[in-house]
Amino acid sequence: MRRFLQTYSFLLSGRWIGWFIVCCLGAALCLYLGNWQYDRAEQIDHSNQLIIDNYDADPLTGQEALSAFEDYDGSQRWHPVQLRGEYLTEDTVLARNRASEGQIGYEVLVPLRTQQGAVVLISRGWIPTSETGDGSPSEVPEAPAGQVEVTARVQPSEGTPERTAPEGQVASIHLPDVEEVSGADLVDQAYGQMMAEDPAAQTRPAGFAEPDLDYGPQLSYSMQWSAFALLAFVAYGYSARQKVRNDAWDRDYAARIETELAQYYDTEGRFIGIGDGRTEEDLMRQLEMVDDMPAHLRDLTRPKRRKRFGVQDAAEEDAALDVR
Repeated sequence: MRRFLQTYSFLLSGRWIGWFIVCCLGAALCLYLGNWQYDRAEQIDHSNQLIIDNYDADPLTGQEALSAFEDYDGSQRWHPVQLRGEYLTEDTVLARNRASEGQIGYEVLVPLRTQQGAVVLISRGWIPTSETGDGSPSEVPEAPAGQVEVTARVQPSEGTPERTAPEGQVASIHLPDVEEVSGADLVDQAYGQMMAEDPAAQTRPAGFAEPDLDYGPQLSYSMQWSAFALLAFVAYGYSARQKVRNDAWDRDYAARIETELAQYYDTEGRFIGIGDGRTEEDLMRQLEMVDDMPAHLRDLTRPKRRKRFGVQDAAEEDAALDVR
């Protein structure tokens, strides 16, 4: 244990303490990103579970249905409701840049005055752009007149976009903006995506596609970031171990050089040579070349560790065969 502590005492140097701090900071960042991805995975899982639980549930009716809009808290999203009332067709608004099956068009937003008196926004569906090519909407199907029973799925008010929209249109289904454009006094917590209406209109906008249950790669990303946090310390440990090995190889190489140089000098330190034609300047030049080598090239001059098992060098095999 004492020898181990002596061998790795360099870890207490300023340089290695600095690298350890870098590893800790890197691991902390990886763990933060891993937790962030895990939170996103949980949010997606929660959204998917709402779809599973609510999408095909029995519709809420009466005051319970109206409360899903007035007291919206997120748990009612995608839940069907049935509302009775009258469309305020004169207050129709179009939401622009809405996609459906890879095409861009508009959602038709019509306020519905319910029997309870509250006005709920209903998105009756999607219409394409016109054939004029200028991005204007195609003909808007008219909503049924008089009393109507609407079955719709609850959706929250969207965020406020930075872009603007032409008159009679909105860039997002942000209910306060829709209220301002339409002039209707809307319930501004949530709106409904229409499923059906009775009596049905002769023509109606295209319906809404069923949402996908896409869990995404966030959970695997979270695990990867956690693994990266661990790998930071694995890399630190590997670097420390490699330094110990390199220091041992350097000592071995220094001993080998000292042994080789001893052939060229007498006990009083005078150069005597061994008859190989090399001068003292040649020896000094060779040593200087090794000292000036970059670390990755100096490794080439280190003595190679012999494997205990495995195939011998080809030259050694040939020599062994010649002897036999």
